[in-house]
Amino acid sequence: MSRTAADTSAPSYLDLLRPQGIARLFLGSLIGRVSFGMMPVGVVLYVQQSTQSFYVAGMSMAAYSIGNVLAGPARSWISVRMGHSGALLLLSLLSGSALLLVVPLGQSDGPPWLLTALLAVAGCTVPPFGALMRVGWSRKLPEHWVSRAFGLDSVVEESTLIVGPLLAAGAVALSGAGLAVLFSGAVCVLGGLLMSSAAEKGHLASEKDKSAGRGQIWQVARETRWLLVVFVGVGFTLGAVEVVIPGFATETGHASLSGGLFATLALGSAFAALIYGRRDWKTSATTRLLVLSLLLAIGAALMATATGLSLAVPLLVLVGIAMGPAVMTAYLLADTLTEGAAAKTHGAILASVACNGGAGIGAAVAGVLIADLGVAQAFLISGLVTAAATGLGFALFLRDRKEAPRKTAEEIPAVDPVR
Repeated sequence: MSRTAADTSAPSYLDLLRPQGIARLFLGSLIGRVSFGMMPVGVVLYVQQSTQSFYVAGMSMAAYSIGNVLAGPARSWISVRMGHSGALLLLSLLSGSALLLVVPLGQSDGPPWLLTALLAVAGCTVPPFGALMRVGWSRKLPEHWVSRAFGLDSVVEESTLIVGPLLAAGAVALSGAGLAVLFSGAVCVLGGLLMSSAAEKGHLASEKDKSAGRGQIWQVARETRWLLVVFVGVGFTLGAVEVVIPGFATETGHASLSGGLFATLALGSAFAALIYGRRDWKTSATTRLLVLSLLLAIGAALMATATGLSLAVPLLVLVGIAMGPAVMTAYLLADTLTEGAAAKTHGAILASVACNGGAGIGAAVAGVLIADLGVAQAFLISGLVTAAATGLGFALFLRDRKEAPRKTAEEIPAVDPVR
């Protein structure tokens, strides 16, 4: 698919949806990502109720998360080999069906390990809704419009993380946790079908790319390794915060306000990404990502000083202000540092894997830290880990630029002003 004709004007949000097929891609991506927000709530509650064990529920979610990360390169290869359309159709059917089977399996009183195995399958085959949406935009829009589109995508992602749990909670209240799991599986399939109907078809690696040796996943990983390291660090704090916030609310005697604190973080992140996409930035995307990652680390570390809501709320806003733009910029770099449909697909999916992998590690480490050292230390250490990953990523960036001159982030155009 080629980009639309060059246009030097700044796009409105409606303009971003005008290219052929983009509106269906966007709707499918939105619906599919709602499934990600619903799934944890429904699965944890349903598996615990079915097995009478939080241990099995935790292991099942761990299997889903680990499968999601480890199978990321395989999903990327499938997306290039089969084309986005075929990959979305296959993966959404596999992952959604696995979730749909969780309920009858739980009702049959089968061995608990089968539920864990089924959720591992669902995680391994989770469709890359967000990654392929971003590649679709990159392939269809003028280059200077892409950053605005990615800003909108960041807002959508944050929104689905709010809407998804709310829908799951409504389903649980209406008919129990089983309905939330079934709804999550059905929404995953529906999102995949919609995106598949508008996505690119066929093998994405062109003959030119093959002859030049471009578009291989290992090559993309090598060229973007500094970015992936920084993004793992960003993801670490994202995952840690999801565990530490409920711990903080409980420790300060405001357990019922956990949801409100999450909403504060998510709204700050979404609002910052929206405003960030409207600015005409003169600095390079690399510089912006490194600064935002450090700001995120500082915000998380400062949360260690919060002893009550009066300080915690503004600090969470600071974390959110850094979080949304940092994620947006990382995905933008994954796109602009790669050339060709195959390489862009690998870059987008590997970036998602890096963020999700970091989040999984961060959540696990935060849980241990809270139990052993307390909430304040968990916040502090998550900030230190993100700062360390940022430093390591920057060192790799300097090394790569010195060893092999190539297109660097300094060549990436600044975000264009928008209406």
